[in-house]
Parts: sequence; structure tokens; C-alpha cells
Amino acid sequence: MSKIWIAAEEPVAPRVAHGIGLLEAALKGCGCPVERLTRPLGAADYRSGDGWKIFVGVRGESRFIDELEREEILAYNTAPPEGEGFYLASCPGRLIAVVGGSPSGALYGCQELARVIAERGELPLEIARGEAPAFRLRGPALGLQKMKVEPPRRTYEYPITPGRFPWFYDRERWIRYLDTLLEHRCNVVYLWSGHPFSSLVKLEDYPEALEVTEEEFALNVETFRWLTREADKRGIWVVLKFYNIHIPLPFAQKHGL
Repeated sequence: MSKIWIAAEEPVAPRVAHGIGLLEAALKGCGCPVERLTRPLGAADYRSGDGWKIFVGVRGESRFIDELEREEILAYNTAPPEGEGFYLASCPGRLIAVVGGSPSGALYGCQELARVIAERGELPLEIARGEAPAFRLRGPALGLQKMKVEPPRRTYEYPITPGRFPWFYDRERWIRYLDTLLEHRCNVVYLWSGHPFSSLVKLEDYPEALEVTEEEFALNVETFRWLTREADKRGIWVVLKFYNIHIPLPFAQKHGL
């Protein structure tokens, strides 16, 4: 097969970019030459040039997708994609459109097309299918908690440190886990902690409320920032759940509470 071109509306959202990466990996894994197409596509000229083109866009946000619909080049056998839904359609002129109802929908569309490519060992030249998740929130809960009390701390009081939760700082493990969540189209991961704020927030007026070292605090902040960025690429929302009934131990000791 000749070179396959992949295009998207600029600027490319992080979730769309991640989906395009999945497509590129699947195509290269089948021995297909692939390259990004940087010029804008229009309904009147997208047929020009050699090779097949894959265009990834969000319905209502992509000018090219809107043009294809308006010119009746792109039609849906099901309801048009909304929210996290997507639709894959082969169009006249050697074009496959990956249409999402949102950036997450476009990501899932890329994921599905990449799966089909890997399964068949080639780009499907005829495709027309759409899907959408049935549940609004889909994902697991992970506990930043332990199974024993750490005196003089009480139940649920576990500062976030590498010694207590080494897995939380393991970025390679997180990438594997987030990829697994994306594989199952999860869109949320809940981190449960009894009282996370004294490990993640510094208060200028109450420095004694911080119960990790300055080095641990900096590491926690950077780890959370990194984690949320990587999760967002995969359409995953990181939700921090807590029991807001605790006073940090060093704060309590200083104030006799």
C-alpha cells in the first residue's frame, strides 16, 4: 500500500494527538508507511495527492468534518456521534473519517480504528461503524491508604510519601495502568485518601500543617501534575476523594489539639 496520511484540525487537542499516536503505531506495526499531513483539507480538494488519508476531527468543531457532512460526502448509518461517541466512515476519494462527539470520542475512534488495523494487518478500505459508552463514569478507585494505624496518627491518617506508597511514584507502572484503563475506555480514576491536603498543599500562615518534607512535597506536586497530564491524554479524569475530618498531626501537636 502507498503512504497513508493522517491529518487533524489544528491546534490538535492532547486526546486527539494521543489517538493519532495509536493509529501511527498500528499502521507502522503492519508495515504501512505513514506520515502526518500538515496542510488544511477541504471538501473540494482533499482527493488530490497520492495515498489514503485518515482525518480525525470533532463534530461541530472541525471545519473539514462540517464540510463533508454539508456536502453529503460523510453520512452516518447511526445517530451522529455525541459526547464520548465516535463514528468511523470510509468516504469517496480514499478518505477515512474518524469523527468524535468530543476529543474523547475522537480518541476512542482512533483506538477502535487502530484495533481493526492491527487485527486485519492493513487499513480497512471499507468501514462504517459507530459506538458510544453506556455509562457516564467508568473507572476504578485506588487507595492512598494502608491497612494499619500508624501511632500517634489515627485511622485514615497516612501522609503521601515514597516510603508508604512507592507505587504512586512509579511512572512506568502508571503508564501501563493508564493504557489499560484506556483499553477498556475508562474515563475516571479515583484516588482515595483520608486527608491528602497536608501532603499536597502548603499554607503560608500555617507552615506546621505540612506533614511531609519539602523534598517530598515537591515530589508530590510534580507527580500529581504529571499524572493528571498523562491521564488527560487518555481521556481520564483524576478525582481526589477524601474524608475532610482530620487535622494534620504536626499542626495538632503545636496547637495542643
